[in-house]
Amino acid sequence: MDGYDDHFLGDNFVVGLPNYVKYAGDIARNKVTKSDVLDYVYYSVIQSKSRRVPIISASNVYRIKFEKVDRSGNFKKDNRINDGEQLTTNDYKRFNTIKASVIEKGHMTKREDVQWDLNGDEDEAQMAAKSTFFYPNSAPQHDSLNNGLWKHLENAIIIKGRVLFPAKVSVFTGPVLDSRDPEFKVKLQDGSTFKIPILFWKVIYYLKDDSNLYRAGFLMGQINPLRKDDLIDEFIFREFGEEAKMSSLKPFLEFKEDENYQVPVSLIEELTALKFHNAIDRHENIKPTILKLEEIQIRSFEDTLHGQEFKFEISGLLV
Repeated sequence: MDGYDDHFLGDNFVVGLPNYVKYAGDIARNKVTKSDVLDYVYYSVIQSKSRRVPIISASNVYRIKFEKVDRSGNFKKDNRINDGEQLTTNDYKRFNTIKASVIEKGHMTKREDVQWDLNGDEDEAQMAAKSTFFYPNSAPQHDSLNNGLWKHLENAIIIKGRVLFPAKVSVFTGPVLDSRDPEFKVKLQDGSTFKIPILFWKVIYYLKDDSNLYRAGFLMGQINPLRKDDLIDEFIFREFGEEAKMSSLKPFLEFKEDENYQVPVSLIEELTALKFHNAIDRHENIKPTILKLEEIQIRSFEDTLHGQEFKFEISGLLV
């Protein structure tokens, strides 16, 4: 498994993994390579051993090499890390004992992100797609998030794309791991308490025809649906008192908590304590912008690849 490629956008535009030094003591180490990184096909993961979800999932997307393959795959554990450092099928079953089928295994690197092959080999593209079904590449997401506007945001940016040329995009995504995240009301199978992430982020890198490197950042929250279904133990800093000022989530809490936003990448750095590769961010000096879903008729090469799946466009993107 080759994993994420720093040089994917070209040797003059090397985009490495974000600096994750804050998490140095909380990484599920790869027992095979003795490194921090779990490499898969066209993507790599840095896993939090305490939270059992990714710190970072990084992928390379070659959009015009996308192959249409069967939608198949079942999540499984990665034997390169310890069982107690990743979630399991039984953990997700326990999550759904309060309300059936409401918590899903949310891909961080999407199946479609890596569903491509340079030589057009469908079997290779199928293998790449199936490689996304490992628990270190997932986090518990409410179905209203996993199958809602966030899904269409991912499709609009990465698959359909507002950046037509070139066809390559490097993508980083993951949950915001805040110490004040709420506790899920059901414990994990081993009896451990699980703090469920309430914010998710995505940062994309791409080249434009001016030969400059650009980046764009996005945030999505799931606190309201978790509250609505009574899945979490409440926590106090949402009241915006003194406790709120202590939380890294405070900048985002000034906005609606279940909307999609395009945000400056610097805000994601503040929330996650990650440091991303520098690039032009057209949203850097603009306050978070709500992204809206609009139903339209899309006519592009993706129509033949995805049939009628892509009937939506995201308004408000600045890329």
